[in-house]
Amino acid sequence: MRRFLPCIPLTLILVATGALWSATLSVAADARWVATGAQAPGQADKPVWSVAVSRAHPALLLAATQGRGILRSADAGSTWVSVTPAVDAAWVVRFDPTQPTVAYAGTQTDGFLKSVDEGRTWTAASQGLPSDVRSIDVIGTTIVVGTAQGVYDSTDAGATWHGLGLNDLDVSAVGLLAKPNGFTIFAGADNGSASAGYLLQSEDVTGSWRVMKSSVPADATVSAIAVGPTASGASQPPVIAGTSQGLFRTDDRGATWSPLNGLPTGDVNLVLFNPANADQIYAGSDADQGNGGVFRSLDRGASWTSLGAGLPARPRVTALALQPLNPPQVVTATWNPTTGHAGAYRIPDAAASVSGANPSTAPSATVRATVSARATAQPVVRPRSAGLPTMSASYVVALAVLAAIGLFYALRRWRLRREDRRTYAP
Repeated sequence: MRRFLPCIPLTLILVATGALWSATLSVAADARWVATGAQAPGQADKPVWSVAVSRAHPALLLAATQGRGILRSADAGSTWVSVTPAVDAAWVVRFDPTQPTVAYAGTQTDGFLKSVDEGRTWTAASQGLPSDVRSIDVIGTTIVVGTAQGVYDSTDAGATWHGLGLNDLDVSAVGLLAKPNGFTIFAGADNGSASAGYLLQSEDVTGSWRVMKSSVPADATVSAIAVGPTASGASQPPVIAGTSQGLFRTDDRGATWSPLNGLPTGDVNLVLFNPANADQIYAGSDADQGNGGVFRSLDRGASWTSLGAGLPARPRVTALALQPLNPPQVVTATWNPTTGHAGAYRIPDAAASVSGANPSTAPSATVRATVSARATAQPVVRPRSAGLPTMSASYVVALAVLAAIGLFYALRRWRLRREDRRTYAP
């Protein structure tokens, strides 16, 4: 019997270790989306089409909405105010990557807007542009936009614009890729005359375009284009296109494209690289089949998992952004066109890398908005705490078991040594 006694502590240690491991997995699996104040979840509201995060001040967010123009939050999404009372509907917002105080917006009927004070005030900058501006990308001093009538560029900070062609296409996505003597332009359309294909590329600003046919179906409309950071050991930045038939990726400036598998079949309308790590990619889907949601890949798109829980059933995701906090926070928005219900959510992603963030840095001045987004600010919904007692209890019980085992084992060793001294005493 005595020979089996040492096995008891070992068995208990293994059990307690398993309990700790299970509790750790429970914590990882328990990450949930929580509501943020831009839109009231479960209530009839207007959809959010785009969210932009300031790289200089991660707590500063801008949202392009259908019905309330551009909203601004200086407290990481807890409260929002309207900063464009004269503009009803906006498609896209984004911050200039090299000028932290400059932001741009594309609207449905009011053209291109520009802000030089972190989104507090906006002015029209649409000379030579159609009124419907749907997508924006910036590289250096060049701004390229996709509109309901093709692609345009500006080299003077939006003072004037020049047409780059594709006037028969409703260009929903644009992406710029730098090269030594300029840049490559990628454009994606989701409507218009494009019998050869909806994903196109231009190597200059002369309006010469070629259709991307390598593995990309000709009838796949394009809703998103994302250019990622250059990975260690790679020669070119990756580019991913989100289409009505999934994701497609190129690592050779568009010469070849490959499908990214592992996502639900159907539309992928949002794509986002983590700027701190080219291996980490986020995708959003508003799939009609009800299998939409937010998905994340940690291996350059080779495999995907659904991110968190707590989004509405059959979610249609309409916006996606990443706050470079520690841990990074993913921000998303959903909308149900049948019920009219809209919501905005965020979730911490502990698996994501973060670089260059200063979470304590806030915008330099208080927001001065002319119209409040809501008569009463929405209360902040904190990350779910209901599960914390259970998880804490798992840890406490497991640690208590380990402590008891350690004490039992120490006392037993002390008793055996005392008995040995008595037995073999001279």
